Amino acid sequence: MQKNSILILLLGALISTISAVASVTTTFSNAIHYQFDTDGNAIDLTSAKIDFLGGTYIWYGLPFGCGQAFCGITSYSSSDLQTWHFNGFLFDPNTAAIQALCSLPLSGNCGRPHIVYSEQNANYVLWVNQASPGYLLFTSSNPTSGYTMLQDRALVGFQPPGPFQGGDFSVQTINGTGYIAYSLIDFTTTGASIWPPFNQSIYFQELTPSMLNTTGSVSHVVSAAVDLVDFEAESPDIFKRGDYFYVSASNTCGFCTGTLLIMYRSESIAGPWKRQIISADTCGGQSNGVLALPSPSGGPTSYLHVADLVSSAPLTGTREAAHGHQFQVLSFNSDGTVNDLNCSPSQTFTVTLTPGSAVSTSGFATTATDSSGEVAAWTPTCNLPTYQLYQTWASSKTGTLSEVGFNVAGDNPTGNLTVTIFRYQNNTNFFTPHYVWEMLATVNVLPSNISQAFEVVRVPVGKAVSAEDRLGIALVSLSVTPMCVMVKTSSDVMFDVDTSTRTLFANGVNQVSLRGPDGTQPPVVVMAGQEIKWYASVV
Repeated sequence: MQKNSILILLLGALISTISAVASVTTTFSNAIHYQFDTDGNAIDLTSAKIDFLGGTYIWYGLPFGCGQAFCGITSYSSSDLQTWHFNGFLFDPNTAAIQALCSLPLSGNCGRPHIVYSEQNANYVLWVNQASPGYLLFTSSNPTSGYTMLQDRALVGFQPPGPFQGGDFSVQTINGTGYIAYSLIDFTTTGASIWPPFNQSIYFQELTPSMLNTTGSVSHVVSAAVDLVDFEAESPDIFKRGDYFYVSASNTCGFCTGTLLIMYRSESIAGPWKRQIISADTCGGQSNGVLALPSPSGGPTSYLHVADLVSSAPLTGTREAAHGHQFQVLSFNSDGTVNDLNCSPSQTFTVTLTPGSAVSTSGFATTATDSSGEVAAWTPTCNLPTYQLYQTWASSKTGTLSEVGFNVAGDNPTGNLTVTIFRYQNNTNFFTPHYVWEMLATVNVLPSNISQAFEVVRVPVGKAVSAEDRLGIALVSLSVTPMCVMVKTSSDVMFDVDTSTRTLFANGVNQVSLRGPDGTQPPVVVMAGQEIKWYASVV
């Protein structure tokens, strides 16, 4: 009896351990607009989807940091939807054939990529938007690389001849069956008015078992209203909850700073479809799609809506790389209706999910000795070249300062960004005329090496430092156009000239002399409670 009791206790402990490993709890906050990879780079994805592929969460879409209409398709992997590892390009975007297909005006720019797994062929099928007819296809045995373009296109069941073109779309597998929702753009109204530039509405269709084409009849996803909301619908995605098929969508936006978020639902793929508007402006962005997150404990599935938060972008452009993203868990009523998005900055959402497997969490930022941290309410601040910036910290380790990195973005800067890593004695040095710091390294970052996304600029140093040494990063821009850094602000961080180590100092451009009514005020000021995003590695 005693042995049985011990066995039961051991079995219970084993089950508890397995359960602990088989789930992870993640919290999303409306205050967090930017996500980063393990090297510290801001996630540069637009029109991107998250799917559970190959045993892990894959976030894939269009990067626009290169400043062109098509820079390629890249992906990131995560086990918990918080820490993201950069995987690189799904295929080489620089071949002549790909450039010819994806870079031309009105080509679709290989946009709104979606991946679906084909059980029949045991491979992954990448669908992209590329002119007419239908959609361009790629296949690979790996969800994140090695995709090869197919000659045959996937055709859709309704695309009349003439000025009609397939636009935004989604492909998804539900209970083993593949589906596509696509917007059909009607260019017959182009130029007829100031707005809208064209009409478009969504169609829904089943895929073949190979996931390489469509089959069967087509359902027109419009509501009983049959109004302009229905005929300006784009960026669709597909999911199923209970008895209902859902198609999420936005109204025509084109990388704008907010548009309607629509939810269609029907108990049959043939319709009829009921419509809701669940946000007036998608919290300042545009919908990318919905990820179904089955509970690891067998409980109800959670549905995570992801949007491009274009309003967060500090730089302009039709394809904006420097924007953040919003993750928000949807809530439903008993009749299948979806509750409105909650755009409050203080709102948080917590879900328990099955963790992804075999994802590296190691990177320049995650293994750094000292850093500003990754998860925070980062805000883009475009105060270069208006100011020269000096971010300081105290080294926590004795050894060799191997490199320093920081995030910066620029839209075609006209001059170099000069970066200096320095050592100084105390905070009064910044207010003392003729003080000379100890320079540890300096580099000139060329305009061609500045991304339009918030990528990390890495500065090699290779100099000995001691624990508690006061170190700093000096940023001086010679551009006449703005450059942006990421800043977090805490009202609780007060500057103390004797004890503060992590301080952001600033000096107005060409401000080199004393100021103030009595001629005693130094030009350097403290940016109270602010810190740019940076890291430093000591080995």
